Amino acid sequence: MNKTYFTPGPTELYPNAKKDLSDALDKKIFSLNHRSIEFMEIFKNTVSSLKTLMNIPENYHVFFLSSATECMDRIIQNCTVKNTFHFANGAFADRFYKTAVELGRNAVKSEVDYGSSFNFDDIKIDNDPEVICITQNETSTGVAIDVQNIYDLKIKYPDSIIAVDIVTSAPYVNIDFSKIDCAFFSVQKGFGLPAGLGVLILNDRCLQKAEKLKSDGIKIGSYHNFISLLENELMYQTTETPNMPGIYLLGKVCEQLNEKGISEIRKETEEKSDMLYNFFNTHRSFTLFVKNTENRSKTIIVIETGSRQVEVKKLLSDNGIIVGSGYGKFKTEQIRIANFPMHKKEDVLKIINTLKHLD
Repeated sequence: MNKTYFTPGPTELYPNAKKDLSDALDKKIFSLNHRSIEFMEIFKNTVSSLKTLMNIPENYHVFFLSSATECMDRIIQNCTVKNTFHFANGAFADRFYKTAVELGRNAVKSEVDYGSSFNFDDIKIDNDPEVICITQNETSTGVAIDVQNIYDLKIKYPDSIIAVDIVTSAPYVNIDFSKIDCAFFSVQKGFGLPAGLGVLILNDRCLQKAEKLKSDGIKIGSYHNFISLLENELMYQTTETPNMPGIYLLGKVCEQLNEKGISEIRKETEEKSDMLYNFFNTHRSFTLFVKNTENRSKTIIVIETGSRQVEVKKLLSDNGIIVGSGYGKFKTEQIRIANFPMHKKEDVLKIINTLKHLD
């Protein structure tokens, strides 16, 4: 039986990924030298297509790293000496905080219960942070933060760099990059590609901070420091032999998403999320984990199944649908259903029809 993966990442591959990969293998694209003109064209095309898709300003830079987790590491290393502040409402937001702690920073966090968001009016940031870190869409809990709250942070704390995790909301999220300083994601989620590529989008302010730290004798990392990454990006290259399949396939997916149109992608994402939330909200056997409707992610839907999780997952699997377990302490009590561009309405309807008669 063919399986459709609604897991939070890795997830279902984008429909054309197999063909694009096969074409690249036939053309021996992955044998290209990463300093070659041919690779530079691939790099240039991928960045251009991504910027078009997500409306990234031309003067923002795109760096290719190994993962979103590495992006966290590089942001802390290159943009801070001492103080960071973190909004922690889930496991991945907390990972950003722990990264700063492990790198020796004075990291302070505002923490809320999983499944909840923040009352931004009540939060006072008084540790003079060099970077404010926020997870716009928390993968572990299905909580999304209104981007306006993020923009307000930049207005309220203009001296701080605003770093945003959009790992499970890209490319759906409609973010104004001019109102933040950097954002990052990994391709195995909303872009439906194999894992192993992180994408960091940043402005000149982040680069200037890295340059200042280096001139002051602060260690900002080796070959993946911002200065080295920039020098190579300006030549449409990478500092080391990169994940060429990931970069190539990301460009192809972005081209196809651009053909469809980001407005249509967002419309479909919202329609599918409404289908799932409406169904589970009225089902007597399940509960929605995120209680406040305004905080519910459109791309990660988290359902409390209690002791019936194994039964629910098996029933779906027997019908060709693979969903994710809960995360961390909720691993055996919840399911997480991803809702990315490659997920079709008919498969969402299949989830609903499979579970609607479950008492």
